Amino acid sequence: MIYQNLVNKVVMVTGASSGLGEALARQFGRNACTVYMGARNYDKLKTIADEINKNKGDAIPVKLDVTDPIDVANSAQRMVMHFGRIDVWVNNAGGETPASVLDLTPKQLQEITAVNYFGLVYGTQEAAKQMKTQGQGDIVQILSTSAFTPRENEAAYCGAKAAAEMYSKCAQKELQQYGVRIIPVKPGGMATNFAQNAGLQMPPQAMRPQDIADLILHAVAQPRNILADLTLFRNILKDTNN
Repeated sequence: MIYQNLVNKVVMVTGASSGLGEALARQFGRNACTVYMGARNYDKLKTIADEINKNKGDAIPVKLDVTDPIDVANSAQRMVMHFGRIDVWVNNAGGETPASVLDLTPKQLQEITAVNYFGLVYGTQEAAKQMKTQGQGDIVQILSTSAFTPRENEAAYCGAKAAAEMYSKCAQKELQQYGVRIIPVKPGGMATNFAQNAGLQMPPQAMRPQDIADLILHAVAQPRNILADLTLFRNILKDTNN
């Protein structure tokens, strides 16, 4: 489905080299948006961007470390320099290293907090500055059901996501006067490499990232007087082939 009010929008998706970020980049590309794809793995970004562009999309790979505020600021400035605006910014980058509260090291805590919380804050700040100037814009926060679901060996990750959720609520209070919407998305387990990379087991009935991406585009395409808040649970009541 093509959302006409999203055509030609200038979009940033962080963590776009795999999983939900990749699915979002592809979906925005299909919707005739200019998509900046940010991640640390430039080679993977380039491969995905080339595929999007071959299908008449407009994808621009950007090597980006969201834990570096200067890197984030430079990426935002690049978008404004080339297109004069930032219409949508998706804070999707994240990561996890499971550890018991007894064994969690300072390094692990810093890394988990940096990518899941600080990176979201840096992205929100840079996007919001430009969107305030424009008079509108959408910032999509990819959070997690972990923001409100305690889990063993995931205290640092759950804590970072909970902090990101509250930050996003506060940011919405401040930024709504400038026409900026903060759209929180709290998905449950998805069929991506996130769990594998974290050393976790893939959850049963994991959701397809493409389906979550569809719902996010639908949320962004809503009229400006509607603010979506997506909490997406896996249907574990019965098996399904859909």
